[in-house]
Formats: sequence, structure tokens, C-alpha cells
Amino acid sequence: MILIETQKEEFSKLKDIRIFGKEDNTESYNGNLLVLGLGGLGSRVVCDLKGMLMDSIKPEDNINFMMIDSDIPAMEATINDSMEGVGLNAMEVVSIYRPNLDNILADGIDKNPVHPNLAKWMKSDFPNIKISTEGAKGNRQIGRLMFSNAYEDMRIMLFERIEEIYEKSGDAGMDVIIVSSVAGGTGSGILADVTYNIKAFARSKKWSSFRVGGCLLMPDILFANKSIYENEELRTLLLANGCATLKEVDYLMRVANRGEGYVFESTTHRLSMKENIFDACILVSGKKDEQGYIPEHIICSDVAYFLRKLATNKYIGIPDEDGNRRLLRDVYFEKDSQGLFKVVNESDYRIPIREIENICEYTMFERAYNKLFEKPEAAPILKDLEDMLSEIREFSEGKPGDDIKLNINGLIKPAQFEKPGYKLIKKGQDDLRTMLPRQLSRLEQEVPIIVKSIKNKLCATLDEYIARYMKKYGPFITMDIIGAAGVGGIETDKGIIAELARLEKLQKEYRPSNEFSRTVESILDIVAKRFFTMPAKKRETEDGYYEYCMKDALAKERALIIDGMDSQDVFGDAIRLLRQRAEHINDVFTPFCDDLKNAVEELTNDGKKVVSYLLTNAERHEFLPSDYITEERINELRDGIIALMVEHENDIDASRPVPVKAEMERVYKNILMGVGVYAPEKLIAVAFAAKKPSLQDTNVMFVSPANEKRDEIMSKAARAFVEAAKVKTQKKKLCTLKEGAEESVVNRKYISLPEAMPYFSKAITNLLVEEYGENPDSITKNVGELELSVDDLFMEVPLSMLECANDMQQAYNSVSTGEYCGLHTDEVTRDMRNYPNIA
Repeated sequence: MILIETQKEEFSKLKDIRIFGKEDNTESYNGNLLVLGLGGLGSRVVCDLKGMLMDSIKPEDNINFMMIDSDIPAMEATINDSMEGVGLNAMEVVSIYRPNLDNILADGIDKNPVHPNLAKWMKSDFPNIKISTEGAKGNRQIGRLMFSNAYEDMRIMLFERIEEIYEKSGDAGMDVIIVSSVAGGTGSGILADVTYNIKAFARSKKWSSFRVGGCLLMPDILFANKSIYENEELRTLLLANGCATLKEVDYLMRVANRGEGYVFESTTHRLSMKENIFDACILVSGKKDEQGYIPEHIICSDVAYFLRKLATNKYIGIPDEDGNRRLLRDVYFEKDSQGLFKVVNESDYRIPIREIENICEYTMFERAYNKLFEKPEAAPILKDLEDMLSEIREFSEGKPGDDIKLNINGLIKPAQFEKPGYKLIKKGQDDLRTMLPRQLSRLEQEVPIIVKSIKNKLCATLDEYIARYMKKYGPFITMDIIGAAGVGGIETDKGIIAELARLEKLQKEYRPSNEFSRTVESILDIVAKRFFTMPAKKRETEDGYYEYCMKDALAKERALIIDGMDSQDVFGDAIRLLRQRAEHINDVFTPFCDDLKNAVEELTNDGKKVVSYLLTNAERHEFLPSDYITEERINELRDGIIALMVEHENDIDASRPVPVKAEMERVYKNILMGVGVYAPEKLIAVAFAAKKPSLQDTNVMFVSPANEKRDEIMSKAARAFVEAAKVKTQKKKLCTLKEGAEESVVNRKYISLPEAMPYFSKAITNLLVEEYGENPDSITKNVGELELSVDDLFMEVPLSMLECANDMQQAYNSVSTGEYCGLHTDEVTRDMRNYPNIA
């Protein structure tokens, strides 16, 4: 689909039109949040999250995104992507690479004069590794070294941003969620330092309402990439890094319980804290299906989607005594006394009201669009054509001597001349003999002006009628009425142009006549030779003389005007004007209308794919009642499309944005609101009813609190959704635990249903409780949501329960002592090899 460049954004907004499934966006976001991605994989999740939120959040929501990385090309790429709305911008990207580290390890860390206290936690015999702009290359201590070296800049950039977000919260507090892989060198290397520095800064500011959460991504997330998985050396490195990182995080999750501390040193700065690293931390692992590991971009998207829920007012559980419910974000941040981890299995099985709307809109749009090309009855058009060209047609079809009824100043008006008496005619003293020649002489001088007036009037009349046709019939019927060959698929001239061409031909075929002059001369000869004494003969002479003098003058006048019109090419100019107008209409409206149709059609095609997947058990994928699409509604929609185009012709022509979304939303709303209250449930009812109901049928179903037919259909729909949601929930686990592990940890399940669909939600609740044995207290309804949402939170999960823990431990154990450098970020104050295994 090729869109007019300036209209791309406006056409894309069509997807945001909501009539049936309009969400309640009042305080929909739970803001005062910073989501910070560390390293490549963590930053990718944050980019995905921003992409999900950027079109709907507002500055006042105070939801913020940042990334810290060492891979310059990757950071430049995401900044470039942000120009297309899919990455983080330059203000959100922070680099820890500094050129002064490029050769710092050439002679060993102890012998390098650059920052002697920079990394005394590194072994003196640390191997010579070339540090470059392309990241830490999987070495965690290099990542930490780069952060320590850039610390002076980092603390300014990071702390200023955090303080700005907190101040914007108005002392309401803020949350930071740090997303990082445990497998690489940058994210896992700087994870502890970044987190503790953030916590220390908040403590120095005495912020009481400040929480820091973690989201750690396991190495097997990357294993869908065969070049990684089949490279045994690389796979072992990633798994060993993961094990080392988790050992450290597991240790730091419980330092407060032991009374131990964390130490960070960098040049002149030293930080010591006796706090757990995270207030809460969730774990994310790779997962497999029948085809192998799930691609990392899908997992990143799933993680971003869960974080999106934490950024919204997602309430879970039944209300307490005061009518309050807990935010999912508060449950995520719920502290664990043992310093263990959380695992989330989440799934939102969306009720596809948005896609159903798109299908309903297109069902009507297509009919209305076709009417834009549907020719109206011929009789009114012919009558208009007759009225439009009546004056110029009567003139063109006139004969020499006929009255000229052009409403133009300066023409001969026979009524202005009196019939002369017989004696004056005989004496040659009548006014006609002197005045008519003078007026014809003056007319001959003024013919160019008169003809120009005729042309202007003709063109103005054509413009007036075309404007009328545009508003009434739209651009495509107007082009057909104009009838320019080669424009809009018209093969030969027709319509107004054909009629003007016919009149032009008459004009060219016109032949002046001198018969009236000869008759006048004959009358004068007779009068000169004879003297009539009988009154009747005198009157006959007077009448004949007057009549033929006037006809002679009118014939000469007509000849002068026709010659002038031919000279100024009146009809040719009018035809050219019409051709230009038709071409302009075609050039302006054809691509715009095509793009509008394509945009609406693309939405419904996407909607049909989603609907056919989500509503596989529906009787039909039609959602409007059987009698809903009437000619009246179709015509109203057609008129709305015409108004959208015609009223914005100048904007389209000048490449200025046209408010497509606002105008189409208004049109759709006027037409589709006739579905009435409980619209989403009525649409679902149409799809799942055994026999497609009429509008009256659906109204009867939903008019009273109790209706057996409605309950039967809602139960059928509920079963289809619940069964499909159960399957999807199994596929949407963010972390895979060992078999049987879920039974030995605390599990809290929360199911949310749409408050806007009470009868449908009631049917789902009954099914979940009565047939699936779910706890009624775990089921709640949320405002603004149109989905069946399931969140399983497994609390107090030890690392040993991870399905991938054994692989990480084995890789960790396989690393020889000589190759050990780089696994741990602090080998001075503690040797993590002596810390218990994670598996």
C-alpha cells in the first residue's frame, strides 16, 4: 500500500478508532516508573515495552525508559530506530564505553597508570583483552570495569534522570525496574553496581517511597539462535556467566538478612550498603515447544507485555473491607523474607472487540465505498445539464435573426426600439436606420468584452454545478458527469464535455445570412416608389420594416458574437477547464481514496486473522445483526466519506495532513451506535448464536436481567474463550520450572474479566468455578479491559527450581581455574566458587 507521505500517520490512526470497545482511559496508567535495560538483551525488552506504550502514554503519566550498554553500534542503531518510533532516543541511551580503556589491560591492570584505584578488585594477572566499541564480549569484569571507569559521568546522567522522575511524582514515590540478561558481559557485569548505586542515591535523598525491582533473563533465551546454541564454547560461556551472575544476585538478595554488605569502589568513590539488591526480582527463562526453543524476540515481547501491565492500573483480587484491591505492581514488589525470587506465568486472552469493530466498519465501508462509483439516475443529471447550459445552448442552437437571450450587458434589446411610422420610413428619417447601425458599430468594438463575459459566466456556472455535484455525489461521479476521455477510466468524451463539444460544433457550422438585409432593402425600394394610402398597407409596411430591421441587426449581432466566441475559443477553453478539473479531481482523490480503502481493508484483514484464531468455535465471523446494514446507514456512511474528501480537498492537494481518524470515527459512531448498550456482548452473541439474530433479537436478549437465550449463547462463548485461554496460558510461561516444582512453592493466581461485559464475564466466572474449580476470590473484573487475563505468581522460588539451573551449573563447573577470570565481578571480598551451587 502506497500512502500519501503526509498522510501516513493519519491513516495509521484509523487503528485507534473505538466505538464498541472504547476503553476507559481515566488514570489507566500507574506512572512514576523508570524501566532501565542493561546490556543488549535487557535494552531490547525496554525498547519493546516503549513501543507498546509510546502511542498511549502522556508526559504526565511519568513513565520513563533508559538503557545502559557498551556496544556503540547497537546503541546507534536503536537511536536511529527511535526516529521510526521503535527504539530509544539519544536522551534515553547511556554508553559506558570510554576510549581511555582501549589499552588498559596491555601490561596488566596493576601496571597501568590510568586510574590506579579503578579496578583493584580485578586480579593482577587478568589476561590482556582488547576493549573496543563493540561491547564487553561476554566478559562480566570488562563490563564492570567500563562502568567503573565511566562512573563520574554515569552518576550525573543516571542520578539526574532519577531525581527528575521522582520530583515529577510530587513525593508520591517511584519505582525502578532493572531488566538484564545474566548471560553476557555488560548487563550481568554492571547489574549489582548500577542497582546499588541507584538504591544508595535514593537513600541519600531520604526517599521513603522508592522501590527497585529486577527482571533477570536466563541464557537459554538466546538458544533459538542456532549459531549460538551450536557453538559449544559460546553456549558454555553464556551458561557459566549466567550461573556466576545468579550466584552473586542470590547472595545479594540476602545480605541484609546476614548482616553482610556490598562494596563498590571507583576512583574517589566508595559505596558500602547492607541492603538486599532488589526489593523483588522475577526470573525469565527460555522455553521450548515442539519445534525447539522459542525465538528470543517473542520472549522479549512477552516480558515487555508483563512489564506493561506493571505500568498500568492493573488491579487483581477481590476488594478488601474498604473496597480496595491490590495493584499487580504491588504484588510484584512484595518482599520475600527469605530473599528468594518470583516466577510469573501470565496470559491475556484478548476478546477481539477491536478487530470485530474493524470488521464491522469495513463491512459497511465497502458498501459505502462502492456507492461512490454507483451512477445516479440519469433523469436528474440530464435535467441539471439542461439547466446548466440552457442559455448558451439556446444561443448556439439559434438561427440568424432569432432573439439573443444571453443575459449579458451591451447586447441589442429589441424592446428598446419603437416601431417607426410609415412617413418617417419613406422620408428615410426613422431611428432604426440610424440607431441600429450605431449600436452594431459599438457592439463590434465591445465584442471582446461581451464574449469574455459569456466565457466567465459559462465557467462560473460550470464551477457552481461541479461544486454541487462534488458535495452530492462525490469526486468519482462528478468526474463521470464531466466526462473527460482518458480520466477516471472514461474512454470517450461524454457528459458535460460532450455537450459543450456539440455546441462548439454548431458554432463552427454557423453560417451568417444576408436575407434580412435584402428584405429591408426591398421594403425601402417599394416605399420609395409607391405611396400607400390604405392604413392596413401602411401598418403592414411598418411591421415588416421593423421586424426585418431587427432580425437583420440580431443576425449581424449573432455573427459578431459567434466570431468573437470562435476567436476567444470559448467552448475550447471551457472544455479544457473541465478536463483540468477532472484531472485534478482524479489526481487528488483517487490516491487518497485508494489509500483510505486500503487502510480500512488492511485493518479488517488483520482483524479477520485474529478473529479466526481467537473465535475458532464461533458459528460465524459476522458480528452485526442480520438486518443492521440498511440503505439509509450505507448512504450516511457514503456521505461521510464524501464530506471527508471534499471538505479537505485543499489540504490533500497541498499535502497537509487530513484528520482522517477524527472524521471517520465520527461517521462510524453515528452509524454503529445504533447497536445500543451491551454492544460488545451483542457482537459476540451474533457470532455464537445458532441462528444469526436480528437487531430486535439482540435487543430483546439484553433488555432484561434474565434471558435464557442470552445465557445460553454467553455460556457457549465463555467456554470457547476459557478453553482457548487455558491452552495459551500454558504457552505463555515466562519461566520454566523443573517438573513438580510449582507444587512446592506458594502460588497466587489472579484472573481478571472485563467489567464492560457483565453477562459474558458472569458466564466465564460460572464456568471457571463450577467446572475448573477456580477460587472465586481469585476472579475480579477490571474497568477498561476487554480480555480474559490470567496471572500466576509463584512466590519464594529458589534458583534450584529453574529448569535451566543444572545446565548453568554444569557449564560453570566446567570452566578451568586458568580461564576463571571474568566470571565474577568481585573476587577480592568474596570468592563465589565457595558459595553454594544454584542447582
